[in-house]
Amino acid sequence: MTAQTKNTKDKNFQWISTLRGFAALLVFTAHLPIPFPHTVSFAIGRTGVALFFLITGYLAVSSRKRRSRKQYLFNRFVRMYPVFWLILIATYVVKILAWNAGFMNYLRDLVLNMTLFNEFLGTDCIIGTSWMMPIQVCFFLMLTVLPADFFDGDGTNKLRRADVLFLAGCGFTLALSVLRFVTHKNMPTAFGLLILLSLIGLQYRDCGDVRGISKHLIVFAVTFIPSVILSYRSEAVGYIAAYAAGILLFILADRSSVSVETMNRLGSVGFSFFLAADIPHILLEKVFDPNDSAAKLIVFIIIKFAASLALAYLLTRFVEEPMLKKAKGIESKLK
Repeated sequence: MTAQTKNTKDKNFQWISTLRGFAALLVFTAHLPIPFPHTVSFAIGRTGVALFFLITGYLAVSSRKRRSRKQYLFNRFVRMYPVFWLILIATYVVKILAWNAGFMNYLRDLVLNMTLFNEFLGTDCIIGTSWMMPIQVCFFLMLTVLPADFFDGDGTNKLRRADVLFLAGCGFTLALSVLRFVTHKNMPTAFGLLILLSLIGLQYRDCGDVRGISKHLIVFAVTFIPSVILSYRSEAVGYIAAYAAGILLFILADRSSVSVETMNRLGSVGFSFFLAADIPHILLEKVFDPNDSAAKLIVFIIIKFAASLALAYLLTRFVEEPMLKKAKGIESKLK
């Protein structure tokens, strides 16, 4: 590997890490008790979500190619579920104690939340930001089903197979939106849209240039705009602003090779950061109401941010990193 190639790889990793930290900060900000108009707070949060799925797609194929199906499934499981379970149980306990709800009254909700597919099973998310995680799980399962060399071969074959996969996702998403509009039932249109974003991130990594995904972006726009109008109506403006901002930030971050050390550090603990943020939020609300005054709101935000960051650091340093180190040995033995 030449020095230039190594520097490029380091730089690429840095812009992804910076972007991951910024995405975590956006999701965190959207859940603060700041009196933003709903469309604004919604767009802030969904921009962060859009960035997460673009990053997921960008990184996914190289991770899949290095592993067998069993290794990849095990790796994704270890990276997503154990830490989530720990944060979920802690959040559940804090909510039960804060609201005097009774530990056994919502035990079924806790068990269903542990699957990450609780909303499909008729139960709300205990951790509000966890709603996007089952979509990531499905994306990883899709990559597991595909052969490891699915995106290998000559350029024509890669483009053809990627196009078929992307177009199928577009058709699926449009069908969901039409069914949602006709039946007035909550068909998971967001599921299809975010899978498509991951595929755009994947294709962008393969092409290395925005011109290489220009057709995908056009097809996505043709799918996306009617889908959100049919599915979300009053929130369509927020969706359009968020996804457009997410894609633009993703491309600009790569083109400028942005690297902000603060965001890099936040990105390294971003998974735990926004998932664990409910815990200090609930506890702080028991102490004082942030809506009483601007001063209380500022104190609330500062303490919540510091507490969430501290929790994320402790979880990453003393739980996630040691667990991943041990899991690496188990993964290497899988075929």
